[in-house]
Amino acid sequence: MRKGYRICLILLILAAMAGCSGGPGSETMDFQAEREWKAPEPAVGTRPRILFVGNSHTFYNNLPGTFINIVQTMGHKSEVFELAQDYYSLEKFADTENEVGALLDKTVVGKKWDFVVLQENSSVAMSDSAEENMYPYARVLDEKVKSSGGQTAFLMTWAPRDGIKEGFKKQSLEQLQSVMAENYMAISDELNGLLIPAGISFMRCMKQYPDIELWAPDGYHPSPAGTYLAACTIYATVYQESPETCNYFGELEMEEAHKLQKIAAELVLGGSKKTSARAGSKDETEL
Repeated sequence: MRKGYRICLILLILAAMAGCSGGPGSETMDFQAEREWKAPEPAVGTRPRILFVGNSHTFYNNLPGTFINIVQTMGHKSEVFELAQDYYSLEKFADTENEVGALLDKTVVGKKWDFVVLQENSSVAMSDSAEENMYPYARVLDEKVKSSGGQTAFLMTWAPRDGIKEGFKKQSLEQLQSVMAENYMAISDELNGLLIPAGISFMRCMKQYPDIELWAPDGYHPSPAGTYLAACTIYATVYQESPETCNYFGELEMEEAHKLQKIAAELVLGGSKKTSARAGSKDETEL
């Protein structure tokens, strides 16, 4: 009897552990699958005004600055600005009672922006409660952008490199990135907004070039290579042009940068990769 009790107890513990490791988010997306991504409507103009809105995933390694350097080197003109605050979510940015939210409202409403790039807090974006904690605030911000004649672009970021472990509950990078991707895809589809699939770029790069480290030592923020890959993905989405002829490499070696350029181009543009005939020239822009 005593032995039977112990076996029963062990079986119950194992069942509980199995239950914690499954559930929502346990299925993973095929990150290598070809997808069609919405292109800007209207197409990017000759000197677009672009505002980046986000948190440390945006300002770490100066993502907007990396993007504008690519834009310049590819021979385009643009005015790029950033409004980012550590740990911020779209909920805080949508709250006009919040100091930074009020600043965003003042910055966007009544002003001319061609694109406003919105980046959600990763914890919110990769949660199963995005319908309550992400979508309503994305709708509020999207309405402000559209009322000013601009286009909303959602920047899908990347999940933690090592996944998340909380007690018996374990979620891998692939599981978390799948949830995040689905959440971003759902809200961008609903609002007919642009989606910048930087997180999927990370997953593709990991498979094709596992030697390239895309995360900073903390496992959450991007390394210089990760920031460069995200910037290339933004460029391909906004300009509908391959960054593969860009000779701005940031802190990276040329070979590594070329690999990242190719990842972004193939993901966003697929087989119809457009190249710029003006690559290499530069122009003064604001940041």
